[in-house]
Amino acid sequence: MSEKESVSTYRRIVKATGLFGGAQVVGILCSVVKAKLIAIWLGAEGVGIIGLYNTALEMITSVTGLGLRQSTVRDVSKVASEKDGRKLSEIILVVRRWSWFVGLFGAVTVLSFSSLLSRWTFGNEQYIWGFVWLSCALLFNALSSGEQALLQGLGRMKVLAKSSVWGAVVALLLSLPMYYFWRIEGIVPSLILTALTSLFFTWIYSRRTPVQKTELSVSETWRKGKPMARLGIYMTVSSFITTLLNYFFIAWLNSRSGTADVGYYTAGFTLVTRYVGLVFTAMGTEYYPRLAAVGDNRKLVGIQVSRQAEASLLILLPIICVFLVCQSWIIRILYTVDFLQIEGYTSWAILGVLFKAVSWTMGFVLLAKGAGRIFLFTEFLSDTTSFALNIIAYMFWGLEGIGVAYLINFFLYGIGMWLLCRIYYRLCFEKSLYKVLGTVLSLCIPVFLLCRYGISKNTVLLAVILTLVSIGYSVLQLKKKLDY
Repeated sequence: MSEKESVSTYRRIVKATGLFGGAQVVGILCSVVKAKLIAIWLGAEGVGIIGLYNTALEMITSVTGLGLRQSTVRDVSKVASEKDGRKLSEIILVVRRWSWFVGLFGAVTVLSFSSLLSRWTFGNEQYIWGFVWLSCALLFNALSSGEQALLQGLGRMKVLAKSSVWGAVVALLLSLPMYYFWRIEGIVPSLILTALTSLFFTWIYSRRTPVQKTELSVSETWRKGKPMARLGIYMTVSSFITTLLNYFFIAWLNSRSGTADVGYYTAGFTLVTRYVGLVFTAMGTEYYPRLAAVGDNRKLVGIQVSRQAEASLLILLPIICVFLVCQSWIIRILYTVDFLQIEGYTSWAILGVLFKAVSWTMGFVLLAKGAGRIFLFTEFLSDTTSFALNIIAYMFWGLEGIGVAYLINFFLYGIGMWLLCRIYYRLCFEKSLYKVLGTVLSLCIPVFLLCRYGISKNTVLLAVILTLVSIGYSVLQLKKKLDY
């Protein structure tokens, strides 16, 4: 890879992180505003009904969606990189037809089991018609996911971010009057309108992509779409296992220590994975199709993984140091003083994010190569290890132990992914990656020790100084790589 291409890669990473990070922040703000007003207008009952509806629909979508939102990105990006207009138009047609298929499959499933869903979800049959109407939302969401996958695979990141922002803002503005005037009766229409709004903006932006007219038979559509569905199923099963084991751990924690510790664990987990995890989601949106496009070139894959890992570490370094220094204030702002006892958990877990960043970039290699079985195996191994470590660590060290388990799990997972990429795929990573990782750890670990175990004003001051050094190092390194 030439110096010019290297600079271009870093620019794409930083630009995508800022672009999608901003889009997600807008989405979160819209969710916070909506949740606040719904709580005022509808009360706990309304919030509970919305939560139950969404949980039921997410469960149906996870089963009937076949993971196409993620798996189709790989095929679209690979075909787009070949610059073949006919093949590109074919794969776009296949994705859209399969989106209709999974959407209708999901909608019919909800219609068929609306009575059972009402009983299982709410304990009675009063909400049958609610599920009947929400089958439309399931179809709209499937079609919207297909168009989003096309935009992501085609590299139209700015357009994808715009559609996401406009969809979130307009859905908020249109749904709030329904909640205000119709209260509980406005829940189902609002959920349908939200799904339709997302589809509308995604469709508007996606249709601006010029494609050649093409004809494909039903059998050809089925044949070309099966590999995407197969990879998607592996991803779906992996996600289901992760959710299931997390549920088992929370149930065990609740039976052992009660709901209070479950609440503290959930709050800490949200801080570390949801808010800090925005960085991963933002970067992954651009990284996945870029890696998939060169998935058959061993040398380029190694370079892309190295570049992404370096950029991830440099972006996360100041975030983690600032979080460690300011976490007591952050917890007070987002929760209450009672939640300060999660500091032990979040302090250890936030260090684990560094190892998660490296293993995360390597994990995409399996998806880029379509290695569904290997991906499922590695994720299952990581999830079961995490489950066992969580239980053992909690029994010895309480909530803080779960943070230690988080760190150990991603350290082990990172080593495993490194060995897999090096030995099985024979990938070579750039030396600069190891230098950046070493420097980042040498800055984060002292800040962690000072914030977690320091007891004087001098230790706090030293932690602040090291945080400023970390910010300076990160900015200078990124500027150097962008201006090289």
